[in-house]
Amino acid sequence: MHPKRNEENRLKAIVAMDLTEAPEIGNNTKIYTVLNKKNKKWANNHKGVGVHFIKTPSYIAFGDKAMSTFVHKAMKIDTEFNNMLQFVYFAHMTAFYISNAEYDEVIFENQMLCEKVLLQFGNDETYGDKTEIF
Repeated sequence: MHPKRNEENRLKAIVAMDLTEAPEIGNNTKIYTVLNKKNKKWANNHKGVGVHFIKTPSYIAFGDKAMSTFVHKAMKIDTEFNNMLQFVYFAHMTAFYISNAEYDEVIFENQMLCEKVLLQFGNDETYGDKTEIF
């Protein structure tokens, strides 16, 4: 914990691709999420919350659709990972943003996202003991 910040002034970050299960948000919380209709609606219902939307480039979305079609139809493999390129892009961009900030706690949507973000830009050293999964 930062020595100058008391419990109520601690800076937190929430990293989630889907905000529907997000925990209660305090005033000192920054949210990193994917730009989509569901998350925009969530943000509109939580005015005053600092939300940083990460827009997925069209070439990433196209690549995800092409890869998903190939895996499901050509290879006949059933998998739950339909947006893997979007996941990797989102994790990379979020890792960059939190590496340039100083948070007292980072809360992740799931363990896989946590690991992917912490592996980049030295975030494991900075936030390794400051993480939580919701």
